[in-house]
Amino acid sequence: MEIRPERTDEYALVEQIHRLAFGGEQEARVVARVRQSPFYVPELSLVAVVEGRPVGHILFSEVGLQDEQGVMRKVAVLAPLAVHPRFQNLGAGKHLVEAGLAWLEARRAPLVLVRGHAHYYPRFGFVPSGQLGIRPPFTVAPQEYMARPLSAYTPEYRGTVRYPAAFAEVGYPVEYGL
Repeated sequence: MEIRPERTDEYALVEQIHRLAFGGEQEARVVARVRQSPFYVPELSLVAVVEGRPVGHILFSEVGLQDEQGVMRKVAVLAPLAVHPRFQNLGAGKHLVEAGLAWLEARRAPLVLVRGHAHYYPRFGFVPSGQLGIRPPFTVAPQEYMARPLSAYTPEYRGTVRYPAAFAEVGYPVEYGL
């Protein structure tokens, strides 16, 4: 299995992977909208490739973290992660998460956020975001909204998360505009 940045000629296939993995259109539309936004970083849209064909995809992009004084800081968000149903439980998701975290670490990103399964993401060092003083802008079980501090993390990264408009497709409040 190879992990590499997604290519433009793979966009439709990657969106199909999201449709199959999630059983709907929302995540595929989020991926498409993030690609068209100023928050898109091509090197952080990664695919897991088997026999020359993508079977999984992960997207990291930028969100805001607004503290109590109104200061907005940029942090990364992992959203979404999808693996084609025929390739699930074979390590593609694990390799995608690890590659993305390594790339963010190399870029000196301070923090990564994710809304996801409380039994999956802790294996990568994610903890409930509330432990770091970070609040999602929507109601979610505390153990399902997580943060992964990276080596550039410092305690001033706390406050309420603000998502860009591309995330409106999955019902996130969109209050972020750097």
